[in-house]
Amino acid sequence: MNPPCGRCKKPVYPTEKINCLDKFWHKGCFSCEVCKMALSMSNYKGFEKKPYCTMRFTKRTLKRTRAKASVW
Repeated sequence: MNPPCGRCKKPVYPTEKINCLDKFWHKGCFSCEVCKMALSMSNYKGFEKKPYCTMRFTKRTLKRTRAKASVW
């Protein structure tokens, strides 16, 4: 049985499979969580098991870090 895609949950066949962030993805589904830019194994950043482009990853982690710091 083929594993489900990390984004669309449809089966991922071996010819289109990307294995990343402990999930399998269709090539077309492996995109930034925020801006939907197409990603590859060489240009993605993972955060909480979700793929992000470099620009969105930096903004997202900075916001989260600041939010945690203000709680202390």
